[in-house]
Amino acid sequence: MLQEIWAKKPKETLAEHTDYVVKNLLALKKRYFESIPDEAFWQEAFVIALFHDLGKLCENFQDMIQQRNSKIDWDNFVRHEFLSGMYLFVNNIPHYTENPLSLFAVFSHHKALVPDLFNKNAHLKLRINEKYLDDFLTYAKQWLAKYPNVKFSFSDGAKQNLLKNPYSTLLVKQYQKRFFSLCSKFEPIHRKQYIFYKAILNISDWIASGHRELEPGLVYQKDYLANQIIAKLRDEKKYEIADNFKYRKFQEESYLEGNILAIAPTGSGKTEASLLWASQKKEFEHIFYLLPTRVTSNAIFKRLCNYFGDKKVAIVHSSAFFLQKEIDENYPEKEYAFIDKAFFKNVTVCTIDQILTQGFNLGFWEVKTFHQLNSRIIIDEIHLYQPYTLGLIVSTIKYLQDEFGAKFYIMTATMPEKMKNLLTKYLHNPSFVADTELLDKARNVFEIRDKPFQDVKPEIKAAIKAGKKVLLVLNTVDTAIQAYQYFKPLFKGQEDSVLCYHSRFIQKHRSKKEEDIFVMEAKNGGCLLVATQVVEVSLDIDFDILFTENAPIDAIIQRAGRVNRKRAKEDTKVIIFQHSEITEKYVYDLPNILNNTFAILKKNDKQKLTESDLLKLVDLVYKDYDVESEESFKKGLRRYAEIQFDQNYILDLVSKDEVFTREGLDTVNVIPDKFQEELVEKEVMEKTKHEVSISKKRFDGLKCMKDEVHEWFNYVDVIYDYETGLKFKNPKNIPAGSSTSSH
Repeated sequence: MLQEIWAKKPKETLAEHTDYVVKNLLALKKRYFESIPDEAFWQEAFVIALFHDLGKLCENFQDMIQQRNSKIDWDNFVRHEFLSGMYLFVNNIPHYTENPLSLFAVFSHHKALVPDLFNKNAHLKLRINEKYLDDFLTYAKQWLAKYPNVKFSFSDGAKQNLLKNPYSTLLVKQYQKRFFSLCSKFEPIHRKQYIFYKAILNISDWIASGHRELEPGLVYQKDYLANQIIAKLRDEKKYEIADNFKYRKFQEESYLEGNILAIAPTGSGKTEASLLWASQKKEFEHIFYLLPTRVTSNAIFKRLCNYFGDKKVAIVHSSAFFLQKEIDENYPEKEYAFIDKAFFKNVTVCTIDQILTQGFNLGFWEVKTFHQLNSRIIIDEIHLYQPYTLGLIVSTIKYLQDEFGAKFYIMTATMPEKMKNLLTKYLHNPSFVADTELLDKARNVFEIRDKPFQDVKPEIKAAIKAGKKVLLVLNTVDTAIQAYQYFKPLFKGQEDSVLCYHSRFIQKHRSKKEEDIFVMEAKNGGCLLVATQVVEVSLDIDFDILFTENAPIDAIIQRAGRVNRKRAKEDTKVIIFQHSEITEKYVYDLPNILNNTFAILKKNDKQKLTESDLLKLVDLVYKDYDVESEESFKKGLRRYAEIQFDQNYILDLVSKDEVFTREGLDTVNVIPDKFQEELVEKEVMEKTKHEVSISKKRFDGLKCMKDEVHEWFNYVDVIYDYETGLKFKNPKNIPAGSSTSSH
């Protein structure tokens, strides 16, 4: 009779699906028993895997899945996971009253775990065929007979409970009053246990539903990585370097077992150093490479695909699926939604936000956290994050390290001594490595212009006329656009030698802009790139001279890394001019740091500074700054605990209001209204390509229209073109800070 009960469409029987799930569970036990050596846990996990879909026996569900009626009657749809969990609960009330976590995993294995999860159809009359239920219980007994160590006794009362009680009784008197109320007693320790139950069940179920195999492991040694690097060098026609390749001293020193803090300037091979460190992981332990921006994530993703193959590497960020579709137009949405985003792949490259959201109980947080069990986590450019975000990062590091055995390789080109001390405080016995070979080398002369941007324009013009490759970095998008429009006439007849680049381009144009920049920079002759902070970590470019508005010293160093990047040029310069009032008020809320940076660089005017010199300047600038005393850092440090306490440690957070992973991340995705007509009949993917992020302050002041088909898309009344990006029609009515961007 079980052949008549479907679990999936097209027809897959409940027994067939359950077989897949239980077999996956057993395979996961084999993989992870060393990390979770608790036989009682695995027995409980076996039971919930076996019974997690029992509720699909309900005729209400079968009417829907088999489309027995011409029209699906959603008013009679019942959540099968509710019935599955209730059968197990009533089957052994004393046990699950004391140990309820596994059943919360059953109840929530499809939907967010919230108090009103099953309330919608409390009026339903359940229709359960007793013969089908008996057949499934006989099937379950056959599985249990193969594993006599699994303790499970069948209660006739549990069966009768489903057959005789109305939905409302099961929901109100049993689930809400007797079971769900138990979660109010949970403590932080229960969160970890719940993560294990929920993740193991979800992984077993998702893999079975997709008719996939569990992800294979990844083991690689130093020689393997070296051979991949050599092959990459040969593809780039760097034959001499490939023929003489050997790991640099700094990279060899990174081959340590524990946590590492690393200082390495641009071009030191720190990516390969971190991968060498990560090679010590075990077969089924994962690697995570965390970056501050989508652009840098995309670049590292492509590099790691070359090293490990695209089947073993995932990329996850807000527009990563769009990138995957560009690479392979047949890339399935479910592959990204349920595999990549939940960190199934051996190697995951992502923006830092993807890790931080798990602390807020958002977005498959249980599976994501589980996949970081004993993982190797690489955090690049740690210095770029503002205090609140840094507080979240430190909290995440401590949690994953202490509770899940994760190890960290944290690297940056500029690590102030206070940052080093902060991270040392939270990491277990970190080793410190530095690229001393490159730290003693200088790339550029640093010069100060004690004057505003307006007064530096003639010097920029002179550099352009002299045929230099000029990079101009300003701290706000609006001033960057204005500067581009001012200098553009100098390139009459050579318009492809001047470009504007910032964060206010639609996704479709952002990647094209980056390609244009690489093409322009590679050509012979002079050129000009006018940009914002977006260039600090996003582009592997090599200019002759940088003119930059003053910014915190670490940002200046990052910008300077785009000049003489390959250390093969002579007479290259970094010229810093005064920052604007807008910068101090809205962009960098650290006036002392801005002023200290300018004053200290002024003392080193016209000096060719080594990387080591620059690091010393960083310590001087920040010597009186203590990030741990910042209220925003303290807020970030305690935010997870506050949210998790409010959510009883295991409940999902549905409302995302005020839950941001970065300061200033209160942004809204919009589409310039000029694209509205051409997008009328387009699919979601094409509309997504036309989105751009703006601040919520800006959005609130704009005329907005919802998309008629996909109402979550917002068309806004702005000016937009490929050349300069998005511009606001009435900028005087909006606070200047709303125009800034650092990503």
